[in-house]
Amino acid sequence: MDYKLDLRVIKTQNNIKNTFIQLLNEKDFDQITIQNILEKALINRSTFYKYYADKFDLAKTISEEILTDYSLFLDERFADKNSDDLSQYIKAVYDKLLKQKDMICALWKINTYSIHVYDDMQMLLKNKYKAYITEHNVSNTELADYHACIYASLVTTTIKYIFDNNGQSMTHKIVESLKPILDSVVFHQDISLK
Repeated sequence: MDYKLDLRVIKTQNNIKNTFIQLLNEKDFDQITIQNILEKALINRSTFYKYYADKFDLAKTISEEILTDYSLFLDERFADKNSDDLSQYIKAVYDKLLKQKDMICALWKINTYSIHVYDDMQMLLKNKYKAYITEHNVSNTELADYHACIYASLVTTTIKYIFDNNGQSMTHKIVESLKPILDSVVFHQDISLK
């Protein structure tokens, strides 16, 4: 019996989250009301408040889920003992995030004091890449923060561009076009780790 109850809870929460994302794709976060969510999700007010305090709590919950998933993906990526190939990395990130494109793009539109998913994703990438290049002596330690900042900016901006311009079919060309830029700046070195 608990399994069925848990399944209903999961379905209800997913319905609320999916409805919220749909609304974010239709209007600004500031314009979305709880009533909008209730009407579109076909739920009553008590059901919504059973799981979320308000729309900020809902947005924060979804954002934290996305950021946790992204952080785990980055941990896997930087645990890889192969040489760091930025073009392959951008493609891997894009492929991973493409599955959640609508949700991520909708969350990127929210920019409040406590909710700023785009900036948070970029900062996560910067910090994890900086730790990686510092640990593996890939970058001059004085410039590690700078290199990590450029790396994170380039990857995040490229992903956003591809998403905004429906560039899925152009992903390979876009990534290939970055190679001259990458060759002119030291993002990584060939390293062999034992």
